[in-house]
Amino acid sequence: PHRGSRNWKKLYDERTSVERCNGRLKENLTTNDLHVCGISKGTTHVYLNAIVLLATALAVKKTQASKEVA
Repeated sequence: PHRGSRNWKKLYDERTSVERCNGRLKENLTTNDLHVCGISKGTTHVYLNAIVLLATALAVKKTQASKEVA
């Protein structure tokens, strides 16, 4: 898509959100420093880290929602 178009902005927003997730996985959840042998073990480690990242985001959202209700 052409730069500055609506489609370009949508793709760019998705890219930045993916980059933020990758950064969190690398820095906070030690995906950068894998010490396992084999691609399947590495993939499993990254998937588990992604699950932890999602669970953390859901927990934060749930606690914020309960504070707004109270």
